[in-house]
Amino acid sequence: MKSDIYTDKHGIETIISEVERIGIFYRLSPSAVGKLRLLAEEMLGLTVRLFDNLRYEFYVEREEKCFTLNLLTETAVTQSKKDKMLSLSKNGENKATKGIFGKISGIFESLLIDDGTYEQILIPYYDGMGISTYFSLSVYRNELPQTDNEDQWDGLEKSIIATLAKDVIIGVRNKRVEMIVVIDL
Repeated sequence: MKSDIYTDKHGIETIISEVERIGIFYRLSPSAVGKLRLLAEEMLGLTVRLFDNLRYEFYVEREEKCFTLNLLTETAVTQSKKDKMLSLSKNGENKATKGIFGKISGIFESLLIDDGTYEQILIPYYDGMGISTYFSLSVYRNELPQTDNEDQWDGLEKSIIATLAKDVIIGVRNKRVEMIVVIDL
């Protein structure tokens, strides 16, 4: 079952409140409602808060005990706008692209840039849902050798989204950038 679709016009706080309401509607335990809320906060923090005036749609789907939080946007960010955002940092670098939080937001950001650079740096695979997937947390976990890079594993263990989510999928479908966060409750 799919929830109502919320847009940027509703605001982040309204969307987070609606996510809580959806959890209560499905009679989830208070801790499960809290997990759903935390994932929505992290998801919106990874994406929406990166850009001013980002136009997006957000909705929740439920199939038995599996919930998906879905964020879709068509808005492209120009390279000059990205450069302007980076110029606000002290050394002109995006420090947020470190760790799993940074990796997810960096890929989402790359897909929004309208100069086509993501096509050169990211190779999609097709997951059978009609989406060209550029990142999947479950695939990332499986491909990351535990002994090779302890910092990356440590980042996964400290990340709320990596701890709670079964999967995070970032891709493109019908010229729309999508982020899907999956959790079993």
